[in-house]
Amino acid sequence: MDSQTDALPGRAFEGLPPRDPLDESWAMRRIRLSTGADIAFTFRSGTGLPLLCLTANRTTRRIFDFVLADLDPRNPVCAPDYRGLGESGDMPAAADLDDHLDDIEDLCDALGWEQFAVIGQATGATLALLLATRLPDRVVALAAGDAAVSLRADVFDLFLQQVERHDRGFASRAEALAETPFRAAWSDVVAAHWLDTALRRDSDGRLRWRYHTPSIVATQRALTEDLWPRIHVRQPTLLFHGEHCTVIDADAMRTARKNIPQARFATLAGANHRLTQDAPAEFARLVGRFLAEEGLLSR
Repeated sequence: MDSQTDALPGRAFEGLPPRDPLDESWAMRRIRLSTGADIAFTFRSGTGLPLLCLTANRTTRRIFDFVLADLDPRNPVCAPDYRGLGESGDMPAAADLDDHLDDIEDLCDALGWEQFAVIGQATGATLALLLATRLPDRVVALAAGDAAVSLRADVFDLFLQQVERHDRGFASRAEALAETPFRAAWSDVVAAHWLDTALRRDSDGRLRWRYHTPSIVATQRALTEDLWPRIHVRQPTLLFHGEHCTVIDADAMRTARKNIPQARFATLAGANHRLTQDAPAEFARLVGRFLAEEGLLSR
């Protein structure tokens, strides 16, 4: 290993990740946390305030690839897979929101990040709000897209139906893509990247998504609860919402704005609920402008 590789946090992957990063300045790493979780993460060193990118449930950290390519910050950046998701290891018990919060805090400790900003989508946005409440002196600012708080019962029921159907696996990439929720706005390049990074081939020859089913179900169930009594965000905040989102409705966004009165609000044009994949360039523009206005974006 050269000195640059030696200086990276965590350890290298054994073998190759399913798809290389979009450019070689990004590193794919693993780290064993004190919580016991073995976490995979995308990392790039830099200067200024670190940026933590938190993904949606059922997805992987790689959904941020195109956003980060457009944003191209000089800040240090870390985008982890939660335990039981993507390329992170499973645990014996199902993981929920609090397990993910513990892992994220421990990861930031391991990286030596005393202060940082958080960028989250969907479940990642909810975790950003909870983390900002838990660590008010460390989370300097947050950008939360389609925060999933008090999800509707019909959304959870549809989620369970999809998971049950998807656990049978797919015969082809085309079948997997057809079963991917909220994909209508994706470019062909984004769709191919999703299939390359989110699918695995199991011993029965079937393709399945890279997640631990009990963990994603436990996490999704936690999102149906009224989490607002646990959320007290005082930091500069950007709340944004997919223009055509079918998961987080207008009432939910009004509640978020009421509970975080200092928040700025934006609509992500053309997006449904998979914001980083529906409109990565616009996602990067909105978040980049917010961070720059707060004096937090290194260029």
